[in-house]
Amino acid sequence: MSGRKDWKNIKSVILVESERTKPGGETSVERRYFLSSLEPDAAKALAAVRSHWAIENSLHWALDMAFDEDRSRAREKNASENLSTLRR
Repeated sequence: MSGRKDWKNIKSVILVESERTKPGGETSVERRYFLSSLEPDAAKALAAVRSHWAIENSLHWALDMAFDEDRSRAREKNASENLSTLRR
């Protein structure tokens, strides 16, 4: 990993692997990496990652409830990105 010497206080790299199987049987695997100032500890790392995604999910829920964002059909050029910026 180039540039690592510039990352201050990085003590661990966390890999989260998620497997999802769709109703038709198709399985996909997604890997996400996180840089962390936590000492290597799987339980603490998992709690931190879950906490991060809980915040992301609650923001999405709020936007969808307030603006019905999931049903937006803005598709032209930058329309969806522009509307998303305005909602936030």
